[in-house]
Amino acid sequence: MEERNGNFLSELPYTNRGVIRQKEELSALIDWCQITIKDVSLEEVIEQVLRIPSELMEVTDYQKGIAGHELVAVFDNIKVLKPTGKAQYQGFQILMSGSGCRNYENFLQLNGETWFDFLKRASQYNVNFPRIDLAIDDRKTYLNIHELIKLKNEGLISSKLRDISKNRSDKLTEDDIESNGKSLYIGSKSSDFRIVFYEKGYEQAEKFGKDLDPNWNRYELRFRQKKAVRLVQELLKDRNVARIAMSILNDKVRFLQKPENSSVTRKRLYPTYPPWEEFMQNIPKLKLCMDSIPIDNYLQKNREWLINNAAPSVKMQMIWDKMTHNENDIFKEMSHARLNAKQKSALQTIEKHYELENYI
Repeated sequence: MEERNGNFLSELPYTNRGVIRQKEELSALIDWCQITIKDVSLEEVIEQVLRIPSELMEVTDYQKGIAGHELVAVFDNIKVLKPTGKAQYQGFQILMSGSGCRNYENFLQLNGETWFDFLKRASQYNVNFPRIDLAIDDRKTYLNIHELIKLKNEGLISSKLRDISKNRSDKLTEDDIESNGKSLYIGSKSSDFRIVFYEKGYEQAEKFGKDLDPNWNRYELRFRQKKAVRLVQELLKDRNVARIAMSILNDKVRFLQKPENSSVTRKRLYPTYPPWEEFMQNIPKLKLCMDSIPIDNYLQKNREWLINNAAPSVKMQMIWDKMTHNENDIFKEMSHARLNAKQKSALQTIEKHYELENYI
């Protein structure tokens, strides 16, 4: 990730030392976090590194995880895995996908911490970073993904990353082809660094059935192995995600437009594609955000499970009690049910978060 002038980071203003939550036109998120940590116990990973109450982490009976690893503890999409087979080493792997990162931000907030605090704490152990993704959310849509793909097809892109490909997902309608979201990949899957431009609004609408937000693009910077380690070092160095993003994008890719003078044939002399230029001019405003899934999401899932699975059985019992004139009220009996440690801890966490009266 060397910059053209030889420096890893360009000299930009120190504009973002902290973490913000509001949705800006441009914002950055940690969107994948994968950490290998050695010479520690499972309890230490959960309670000391992640700082998640152990009662909330469900310890599993070694379920299948990613290649060479088994799942040993999980809270939603926050996972702890143990190596197996050829990958064996004395330690564990912390794996958080995008939704896992959003869930983990609840615990960061409850602990009064940021991603910088977590990465600094994790780095004090014997760790490696197999993968860290930095996602830039563009809600102004400085860039049109369709246009970027068109520029790529016309050769109007300059990049140090060799493999450039597109992915088109289309849905056939009665009259024509309606775009259902497009992606542009710069860099190969196997490389230590890759950039992905895609229409996040379309992805969310398709995956979760949400209302389409056409003004939401995402540009992911995916770092692996040594590049991921270097990213963490730079993040902890001055907590300035804008400088890192600017430096990398400046160094790795530039979208072009055809010069008016047809005699100009060298791409380095081509003018920059205006929307790309405007986007890059606004990168210094970029700040690292936390866009956490609500802390009560765990209980909402519990409610949905009850409605979908238990409610029919409860209703059947209510009807049976009425038919047989059974005076034992099932809801009264349920009110005396004992909560386990995980359930109590979840309620206490929510009480603390919302400053609610103690009901437990």
